[in-house]
Amino acid sequence: MSLDSTLTPDAVRSSRLAERLLVPAGFVTTAGNAFQITAAAILVFHAEQTTLAVGWLFIAVSIPQVALALLFGKLVDKVDRRMLCIAADLVSAMTAFALPVWLWIGGPANLGSYIANFMLACTAALFMPASNGLIKERIRDERLGKFNSHFEMASNAGMLMASSLAGFLVIWFGATPLFVFNSLSFILSAVLVYAIGRKPAKPLVVAEATADDSAAPVEVLVRQPVKRLALLYANGNIGLMVANVILTTLILQTFNQGAWMIGVVDALAGVGFIVGAAAYGKVSKRFKGIHLAVLGTLGNLICLAIQPLHYIALMAAIPFAGFCFAQGRIAARTLLMRASPEDRVGRIFGGTQAVGLGLGVGATVGLSALADATTVPYAFWGLAILQGAIVIGTYLSLAKPLSAQEKKQPAEVLEATAA
Repeated sequence: MSLDSTLTPDAVRSSRLAERLLVPAGFVTTAGNAFQITAAAILVFHAEQTTLAVGWLFIAVSIPQVALALLFGKLVDKVDRRMLCIAADLVSAMTAFALPVWLWIGGPANLGSYIANFMLACTAALFMPASNGLIKERIRDERLGKFNSHFEMASNAGMLMASSLAGFLVIWFGATPLFVFNSLSFILSAVLVYAIGRKPAKPLVVAEATADDSAAPVEVLVRQPVKRLALLYANGNIGLMVANVILTTLILQTFNQGAWMIGVVDALAGVGFIVGAAAYGKVSKRFKGIHLAVLGTLGNLICLAIQPLHYIALMAAIPFAGFCFAQGRIAARTLLMRASPEDRVGRIFGGTQAVGLGLGVGATVGLSALADATTVPYAFWGLAILQGAIVIGTYLSLAKPLSAQEKKQPAEVLEATAA
């Protein structure tokens, strides 16, 4: 018996509509943010000429999310998630537009960049748990693997493709037009989320047990080790945050290349990620979700260690890093989302964001200081060691409880499938 047959026609239509609209909403939002943060990082680096100066920009983005994500996550579990996403987008649009206005009237670029990105981070602390709560609420559980592959592909492709274009656009047009585009991207995202419509009157997942296997996940997921799965997913956030800082310095300072190379490298990473996300459905059928999350992360870290050797090595390794990152990221996200009860998903993802960014802030300060005191390659290798220790330690702690659950339940419950 299909799960779709237990749902009302309105509920099925709502789930399908949400799938179609949330993916492009994720794309435009992350693309706009990538334009903003890449342009701001280039401005700050040229003004200060240190890795730590760029690091402080990313820290300014992370601090409010660390402080507010868990608090907002609890709010998300009590208030209409769709309306919270729309409100966050509209506030972000006004904040993003304030930065080009500041630059037009002659305000200091550094100060404006720090303040604008700090304020955007405050609304991002609300949007992140609200959007993940909306996904869990609207997308049917057996569709989460496929949806997450599409969502991560669109979101990260938007981020990487926009970052690659930003390097060229800053040279040609300056940073201001990119900040205006970011403001418009938030408005478009709000329109797409609004078009999803109200939540159906009946829940999308049938709670009562049936003879069909599709009801089994409802019982199992509550018992999964959510905190450790959250750490597995948060590990990816640490890597993204630190790598964005040290990669900028590696290209501009160590390799003595221009902003154009940031664009080329991000484009190559984007291609690798898109191919990885597109292949995720087939790959996930061959590996268990937990194994794919670990192997994908380790493959990405091996590529990370190769990148600072030479700019040719960087360009050769980064597509493979993107491919491996896609596998690990999507698998970890799907494991965590399947394990999260719908009434607690906001605080779970909010807490995960806070932990990931909190660890990322500490790693950014430490590894940026290491890069400035020695050379940038040491920061890359230090990041690979840190993330590798986290993923291996987490896997060892997860292997036993997930194995015990697997003996009692169908494999697809625990795996990040493409069903």
